[in-house]
Parts: sequence; C-alpha cells; structure tokens
Amino acid sequence: MQVTTLGPLALDGRPVRGERLAAVVRELVAARGHAVSVRALVEAVWDGAPPDDETGAVQALVSRVRRLGLAVESVPGGYRVPREGLVVDADEVRALVVAARTALAADDTAAARAHATAARALLPATPQDATAVRLLADTADVAARAALRAGGPFDDDDLRLLATRTPPDEPATALLVHVLAAQGRDAEALEVVEALRRDLAERYGTDPSPVVQDAHLALLRGELRRPSATTTPAVPDASPTPPGESSPDASQRGPVRLPRAWRRPATPLVGREADVAAVTAALGAGPVVTVVATGGAGKTRLAAEVARLAAERGESVHVVELAGLRSGDDVLPALLGELGGAETAPTLPDVTERRVLPRLERLRAAAHDLRGLVVLDNCEHVLADAARTVADLLAVAPPDVTVLATSRAPLGLVGERVHRLAALPDDDALALLHARAQDARPGLVWDDERALELCRRLDNLPLALELAAARLRSMPVEDLLHGLADRFALLDDALRGLPERHASLWALVDWSRELLPDDERDLLERLAVVPGAFPASLAAAVAGVDDVRRGLADLVDQSLLALEDAGSGPARYRMLETVREYGEARLAAAGARDDALAGLVTWAARECADLAPRFVGAGQLAALARCDDEAETFVVALRRAVETADDTAAVDLASTLFQWWSVRGMHAEVVTWAERLLHADDPAARRACPLLVGRPGLAAGAHLPDGDRTATVVLQSAMNAGAAASWRATALASRVLRRVLREQPDEVSDRMRALGQVVPALASSATAELDAAAHALVAHDDDYVRALGLFLRGAVRENAGEPLDSAQDARAAFALFEQLGDHWGMGMAAQGVAQWSAAQDAAQAVQWLERGVQHLELVGAAQDARSLRVLLDVQRALDGSTEALDALHETADAPRADGIDVAHALLGLAMVALAGGDRPTAVARALRAAAVVRQRRDPVAQARVVFLVSAAVVLLQATPPGTDDDERARIERHVVAVLSDAAAHARTLADMPVVGTFALGCAELAAWRGDDEHATTLWALGRRMGANVANAALPLGQPHSLAGRTAGEAGERCLDTLRTRPAAEVDRLVVATADRVLGLAP
Repeated sequence: MQVTTLGPLALDGRPVRGERLAAVVRELVAARGHAVSVRALVEAVWDGAPPDDETGAVQALVSRVRRLGLAVESVPGGYRVPREGLVVDADEVRALVVAARTALAADDTAAARAHATAARALLPATPQDATAVRLLADTADVAARAALRAGGPFDDDDLRLLATRTPPDEPATALLVHVLAAQGRDAEALEVVEALRRDLAERYGTDPSPVVQDAHLALLRGELRRPSATTTPAVPDASPTPPGESSPDASQRGPVRLPRAWRRPATPLVGREADVAAVTAALGAGPVVTVVATGGAGKTRLAAEVARLAAERGESVHVVELAGLRSGDDVLPALLGELGGAETAPTLPDVTERRVLPRLERLRAAAHDLRGLVVLDNCEHVLADAARTVADLLAVAPPDVTVLATSRAPLGLVGERVHRLAALPDDDALALLHARAQDARPGLVWDDERALELCRRLDNLPLALELAAARLRSMPVEDLLHGLADRFALLDDALRGLPERHASLWALVDWSRELLPDDERDLLERLAVVPGAFPASLAAAVAGVDDVRRGLADLVDQSLLALEDAGSGPARYRMLETVREYGEARLAAAGARDDALAGLVTWAARECADLAPRFVGAGQLAALARCDDEAETFVVALRRAVETADDTAAVDLASTLFQWWSVRGMHAEVVTWAERLLHADDPAARRACPLLVGRPGLAAGAHLPDGDRTATVVLQSAMNAGAAASWRATALASRVLRRVLREQPDEVSDRMRALGQVVPALASSATAELDAAAHALVAHDDDYVRALGLFLRGAVRENAGEPLDSAQDARAAFALFEQLGDHWGMGMAAQGVAQWSAAQDAAQAVQWLERGVQHLELVGAAQDARSLRVLLDVQRALDGSTEALDALHETADAPRADGIDVAHALLGLAMVALAGGDRPTAVARALRAAAVVRQRRDPVAQARVVFLVSAAVVLLQATPPGTDDDERARIERHVVAVLSDAAAHARTLADMPVVGTFALGCAELAAWRGDDEHATTLWALGRRMGANVANAALPLGQPHSLAGRTAGEAGERCLDTLRTRPAAEVDRLVVATADRVLGLAP
C-alpha cells in the first residue's frame, strides 16, 4: 500500500478524511511495524482530553482504518501495521536523496539529478510540516550540488523558498548564492545576502551565520565563477540547522547545547562589545573565567553572546543554568545531566554489573570526550558548591576545556580570571534605552539630556533600562523620571531587605508591578517559586487559576518575563533572576509562598503521574525529553513534598524522576531520595510514615499514595540500591511493597505486582531466590515483564556459569523490547548478548555491542555507551582498524582518563602487540595495565580480579619457551604478584564466572611452568565456574589457552566429575589449589 504523508494524508491515493482517523493512521504508519499502545493512540487523537471509554473509542477508529484497506493487527496492549508491503512517501524521498548523494560522490551527476528529480516529485509544491520542509531542504541541496557539478541548468525555486522561510534556512541561502553566482547573476546573489541580513537584524537582532558570510566573501572576491563540468565551486556541505544546534560539520567537533533563549537573541547586545572581546580573550588564556557583577548588569546576556559566538566558530558549548537550584547538592547532578555523565558505570568487562563512581570519577567519565566551553550561569547562591564542581571538572577534563561562570562574587579558584562587568558607560546606556524605547514606541519624542538623566538614575543597569523602555511605551521620559522619584519613597518593608545597591532597580520593578492588575501582581509574585523555564500550565497552577495566558503576555510585555519560543514545542517563559529575587521578597511578605509552592507541587505531581507509565515502550524517548525539560521543577517539587511529608505527591514525583535518573545512570540520586522518602535515618519518622505503616500513619482526611506508583518507586529504589550498595533502601522498599500488596491490592497493576516479586530476591541477593523470581517473570503474559525476566534470568545463569543460555535469554529479551519500542531495554539486552556470547562468536558480539551503543545513546545513557565503546575499540583494533588503535592509544595516554578505561585500553594494546609478534611491547603494556589497576583504591572487586588476571595471561603468552631464563624469572615474579593480588579479592566474591576467571589465570601460570596436574585441575575448576579463556584475557579476545592445551581430555573428564559438585565446594577447591600454585598455602 502506498501511504502519502508529506501532503494531505492518503492511502493508495484515496484521501483519509477526518482528523481523528488521520491521527490514528499517522501513528500506526510512523511506528514502521512496531506496536502502538492504546494509550499512545488516545494521546495522538484526543490530545489530553480522552473519551470515557478510551479502548472502545480506539477500537472504533481502528475498524474504520481497516475499512480503508490498511492491514492493522491487534497485539497485546495495542495495534500494529506490518511493515511489509507498506510504501511511505517520506521513506521513498529519503532513499532517493541517499541514492543521489551516493551517485554524486561517485561523480555520476546524471544519476544524482535523476534521483533528486524523482524525490522532488514526491514532495508538495510548498511543504508546510517540518518533515516535508526538511526533506525539501535535503532534496534541493543535492539537486543544486549536482547542477553545479554538471554546469547547469540551474533551478533555484526551491532554494529561494527555503531562504525566505521564517526562520530562514541559512545553508540553503548560501547554496543559492553559489547557484546564482555560477550563472553570472552576482547582483541577485548580493541582494539575497542583503535581504537575509535585514531579516535577521530586524527579527532576531543577529547577523548571518558563518556559512552565509563565507559565501558572501567568496562572491565579493569573484571566487564563485561558473563551473565547468569537471570543476565544482567550494560549496559548504551544510543542511538546514536550527539556531543554536550543531551542523553536521560542527557535530564532528562536539555538541552545541544552547538554551532556547541563547540561540538567537530577540534584541542586539548593546555596549558590551569590549566585554565580549575581553572575556573571549581571557578564556583563551586561562581555564576559568568568572563574569562578576551586580544583579541586572547583564551577566547572563554577556555569557550568552560569548557562548553563541563560540558555537559559530565551531566550538563545542554546554550551558548549565543554576538559577533554579535551591541546594548546593544539586550543582554536580545538574552538570552531569548536561554533560551526559552518570553516577555509576558498568563494571568492565561485565557490562551488566555496575560500580558507584566517586565524585571525581563521575566528572572524569563525563568529561572524557568533553571539548570547548562549559558555561555555569548564576552561581552566586550555590557559590561554594559551584566552585568545588568547577575545580573538580578542570582537574579531570582535557586541557582544551574552559569554563565561563557568571556570579555576583568570584569563585575563588586558583587560576581564575575575574571579569568585573561594570554598569554601562553613559553613551552605551543612552543608546540601549533609545533602541529599546524606539522598539516599544516608534516615533517617541526624545530628549538626550533627560534620557541620560533617567539612565543615571537607574545606575545604567541594562535590566533597569529594559524595564524603563517598557514604561516609555505609555508615557514620556519626563513623567517616568518624576514617577521613579516617587517610587523610591514608596519602597515598603517587603523590599527593605533587598540589597541597597539595587534600590533603583527594585523601585522600577516595583513600579512595573503596581501598574499591573491585582491578579497579574499575584501571578508575578507566585512565579518566583518556579526554578527555571516553564509552560503556561505550570503558571496557572502556581497562580491557582484556570488561564494565565493574558497575564503572561502582559508580564512579557512589561519585560518582567522572557518568552522562549525558539525551536519546537510549546512556548515557555522564564523569570530573570533579579526579578525573581524581587518576587520572592514580595511573596514572603505576603505570606503566600507556601500556597504558591503547593500549586507547583500539585502541577508537577500530576505531570509525573502522567509521565511515569510512558517510560516503558514506544513513548520512552518522548517521556525522557519531557523530563529533561521539566527536571528542575520536578526536583524542587520533590524536595518540597518530602519536606512537608506530602507522601502522595512525593510518590507521584518519584515515580517519574526515579525512572529518569535510572536510565541516565544517576543511581545514587535515586537511592538518596529513596532513603529520604522512607526516612532511612530516622526510626521515629519511619514509625509514623504512611508508606511504611499504612493507614495508621495517615492524618485525618488524608489518603494513601497510589498503589501502582508506590510499587514503581520501591521497585526502582531496590533495583538502584544494588548499584549504590545500599541494602537498607532495598529492605525498606520490601517493607513498603508488602504493605501495598496487603492494603491496596486493587490499585496495583498486574505488571507491577509481577515485578514486585523481584524486590525480596534483590534484598537477599541469593542466587536461588533470584532464579525463582526470574522464572516467574518469564512465565508472565506481559511482554515487558517477560523481557525483564529473561534479562534477569540471563544474568543469573551467567553467574551460575551458563553463558550460552544467558546469551539466548538476552536475545529473547531484546526481541521483546524491540517489539515494545523500548530503547533502554534494547540497549541493556544488547550488552548482555555481547558479553555472554563473546567467547563463541566475537564478530556477532561486536555487532551486538554496536546495537547497545546505539540504543543507549538514544536514551541519553552516555556513560554506559562510552564504556561499551572501549570494548568495541579493542576488538576493532584486533581486527586491524587503525582508527580503533589510535583511539586506544589516546585513552591509554590520557592523563585524566578513568583508570579502568586506561587499563582496558592498555590490555587491548598489549593483545594487538602480541598478535603482531611484538612481545616486548605486549609485556610493557600488560605490566602497566596491572600497575594501573593495583594503584586504584576504589575499583569493584570483580573488575579488579578480571583485569589483573587478564594482565597475567598476556604476560605469560608473551613469554613463551625459549625466552631468556632471567626474563622468564622476572615475568614469573610479576605474574605471581599480580595473581596474588587478584586472589585476595576473588575470595570475597560470590560471582562464579569471576572466580572461575581467577582459576583459569592460575591454570595458565601452572601450564606455563609445566605443572600439568595443577593446570588441568584449575582449568576444569574454572570451566565449571562458567569462565573461559576469553574472560581471562579480554571479553572479545580469542587468545590461545596454554592450560586448555595441557588439560586436553583429562581436563574434560575432570570437568565432568565437577559438574555434580555444589558451587560452594568448587569455590573452596579453587582457593586451595590456587594457593598452592601461588605459594600462598601454609
């Protein structure tokens, strides 16, 4: 069936009539063969206002869709349209564009133009929706390049359409300049550039981007002459890119993450050119620069300009806005959230185990690939923690990373360069006031002398001048001067506590407030509790009214709020920090702060309750993105709910935040808040906590939190407690779950009831209990529950020494997660398949690792993805990739890289050297890897054992018979020392494959010595524990086993006798036999 989506929706040319019917068709087709839940269809069709009988209403629409000829299948929980036989025009266009680019790269311009023409025929004449516009841009781009390559003819209609859109497509504009110049139409090309310049200046107060500027300069120099069939002008290869986001070329240098309001400022920056230059120069000369100034002086605006210009130069830029934080403890999580850092990391080589990272390790992991500029805006209220975080970041980040901070006081760091931002000079202040006043009221009668007096009365502060310009919309300068004098006298007690140096600013803000109607005054004050950018719905909740859109528009009009409507999604608003300070003072004086915070908590809890179920399945990415937008508000609400013992709201909030933190690797954050919520450190509070004791702990008229969301919270708490080594949180979670299932059984879904079976097993960590819980999940009829059960069973089987069965379970889990559209599940399952099947098929394991990286990056689990890349680099280097080899060298030699990553890279390099016959280099790198691991104070025991054994195996294999006796003796001493260190940690573990890996390492030593008896015994013991020689070197490596050759059939017979013995007995045999080989036995 042919599906038309780029214009009016149609199936085989027949229009789909009716918005609701079209919405269902679009959702099902967009899923490309994956299942779409009933809930997702309800959201798509009714947009937050569902009918009473959601399931019945969806069924009716699906029946109508089937009558249109679309083969809709019913699946558990929803519907799907098989991908086979489905031809979607958008997919066809994408394929044709790829074919055109491929042909162009092969210098087949005729084929490229033919493909581009075919693609354009599938697009509407004037595309409207974002997908069609993007495809038009791609099509026009490749068509123009093919025409330039061939020398004509030139059709510029599509490029002109893109260049004149709002906002204009600047890469298309640059390409249009090339096309016109190639036809000798230089005058038209110049007019295109000038029209763009005017449009950007008038609409956005900015200049054309570098791609247009470069084309303009080349045009003026006469470099864009008409090409021949064999020459092509140097056209920048760029496609449409939203302002503030990285272009394809820029993305290779690093990401650009600018807040909406920073991407394209609404007004030009006046009077700060010298400051911009000075701060930019200071960043080039030192690692950290702090812009210090009073409130309202324009620190954030200056930082935004510096960051924007850095992004235009192709530098990586990250921005961390701290204004909304209410605790210094939140600074590090905010930075990690922006950089993609995590609080835990996979315990390589076992990627399914996790270790908690100390503070510096978290930053080191986040900063591993960091480049360019990091901006921390508004540090003053969390100054000490911001300073510590910056110092720690710079200690572990690459040397080309610089930090720009804004604050009302310096950070006080060694090497910090402080740029004190003074009030504007008179001329610049006057120019700013005049520009903004003319924008607000064209034709305003102007008197420079009186206007300058006004500027001086306002201390030439940019924010005060912006507010004054808003007042000049309705009064002359003279009246504003008189009114301002009156306001100084009217500053009441609510403002007396504010800094006196801001008196003029507070007076102007206060005046602006007094001119508002009562309801908008109240709105202004109440919005001060919102920590960051917010949608109109949150403003309404804080104000306690149904609709505040008119009030928000008035506050924006008065410059008391900033409107952020760049980019996709609904408009958001932000209160400037200085105005917030004023609003908080007013709110506290009125005694209304608690009421405003209650509105914020209610809104956030409602949003989180709605988001929580969407973290599973096809809506996962959208839920993560939504949580990204509202995280500041959600955390403030959670803190308030916990402080006020509002367990119902706290559970609703935690049901979303705990899932968001888990996916992003912030496991310690989950456990910290779980312990606060369950009063882990306060026995008296626990005895009165309704979550733990149920209804006896409720106040009069109160009710228990929702049972299903409570189960979600405690399950997340228990799952994360293992990574954070907090069994207390697991034990408390078990108590809560038992209470919920006893008192609120009807509120708990079948899914959560089934998953709750795992919590007691996690608390005990007994293999038998975990295995029983996993099998129960696998038998469930919910695909998500089954997928988690399969993955858990795979982990249990791997610990029990059954890697083949483990890999099979992980593959089955991946298939179910894929059917559900759950990327986090797919990423975790792919890791398991790679690890547990590596010894049998290294090539397949690499492919699974690549899948894992892809899905983990989609959900923002950057640290997990980064760790997997080390494994990939090792295997690719062994397969001959010079690029992967360079990456390993870079990691091994990086002075600030994570120690485990360094050790892993060194072992990979040692194996590459060994494979190439360079034994001295293999020995040197293996010894260095062992030294790195032994020097670390905090590695997880499993990782320490495996890496030390790996180093020992490489050392032994790099020193074969015939090596000089002195060298063999030296290597033997090193190997015994390394394995003895590993023995001390192996004795503490219940992880059978890791203990088995230790046994195989000792078997290799015995075989190397010629001790066949001990080599055979230890080889069989190691295999019985589920290890193999690949584990004893590198997860994806395939080294030859000295012990395996020695053991032979005798080893297999020994292994057969060990299979019936209990694991505990086998473990004792490993320790005793290894001690004899290492000379540790008494």
